[in-house]
Amino acid sequence: MNIGLKVPMAEELVWANVMRPRIPLVYLDLHVVIRMARALRGDTKVSAEYLQLYRAALRAKLERRAMFPLSGEHLWEIAQITDPKQRGNIADMLETLSDYGYLAGRTLIAELEIEAGMAKILGEDISDRSVALVRSTFGHAFGMVGGLKIVNQNGGDTSDAVRAQMSDAEFDSLMARMNYEMERRMLRGPSDEDLKQLQADPAFQPEVAAEGQRSRLAWEQDTERVLNKDPKWRRGRLRDVIAAREFVHEWIEMYTRMRIERQKAGLPSFDPPDDELRRFMGAMPHTQVAVSVKTRYHKDPQHRWTVNDIVDIDAVSVAYAYCEAVFPDKAVRHALLSSKELQPIGTYVPRRPGELAEWLDSLPTLAAPGLLVPHPVNRSSSAAG
Repeated sequence: MNIGLKVPMAEELVWANVMRPRIPLVYLDLHVVIRMARALRGDTKVSAEYLQLYRAALRAKLERRAMFPLSGEHLWEIAQITDPKQRGNIADMLETLSDYGYLAGRTLIAELEIEAGMAKILGEDISDRSVALVRSTFGHAFGMVGGLKIVNQNGGDTSDAVRAQMSDAEFDSLMARMNYEMERRMLRGPSDEDLKQLQADPAFQPEVAAEGQRSRLAWEQDTERVLNKDPKWRRGRLRDVIAAREFVHEWIEMYTRMRIERQKAGLPSFDPPDDELRRFMGAMPHTQVAVSVKTRYHKDPQHRWTVNDIVDIDAVSVAYAYCEAVFPDKAVRHALLSSKELQPIGTYVPRRPGELAEWLDSLPTLAAPGLLVPHPVNRSSSAAG
């Protein structure tokens, strides 16, 4: 495979085969949630617009005019907060707005985008293999399928045995309480006492996830080194360089695996010519968002990459592509708004909390807000702005 360096964003994007609610999805960066929580507690150091935003968001959620999904990146960022009380305050806010609904994680979205791209080129119908864009479990953010099970000390599933000892209504009530408690604890993170118990368990290895993020950070730092060595790329086809490196580093193994799986399943092989492959790569919506933001960051030779950059870009790449509005931090917002190639996606990116509050208040009430439809929805009819 020779993709070269020219990987422009395609004029026609190929969306992941997902089903989503008709009402707008609104993604809030954690810093916004923290400020809303502080404003709600009466912190006068926080702009009053954050209290205005919270009230508008709560109205929109209760009236089923908008949804505020969580992401795996929310969990990552909350886990970095050492104060259990602060984590609890943030989690209370997120629970109230989200009802523990999570966006599909970037790995699942990437797989679905690759599958959709292959199907489009090969003329295959995959409409019967759609996946929910939002599900009420943190596992959805990490590609986990299925729900909570009751297991014995050996890890065996004893759900049926427990069900046999009570009525269906009692069992359903038990599972609902257990699910709620699991989601609640996952969002809040461990208490100091729980953390001590976890640290005594050899299976508890949070450093594995941290190492994965550091590895991806090292890749961006290596890109920075390459650009510093040959600065002409920053003045020319920088986005092409970032796009090629992004696909090779992040998704080439998945792409190769999926091609092999097709062959093993007896499906037509996917081996497009180079020009078609470049269009295929350029049509992956969430990847193109990540490429645009990374391009803006790499354009500045003074930018110093951090793990937080990686987490923010992971979150916004899915949210900007698949939500109707995102409220990121200042750096990501600037990168999104200055990326003209992303404007056709049409996602609303407010500059101030008051702007988002007004946008939320202007959303219409739909007759069937819970109806699931393929993404993308007609944003002009479901969202303001």
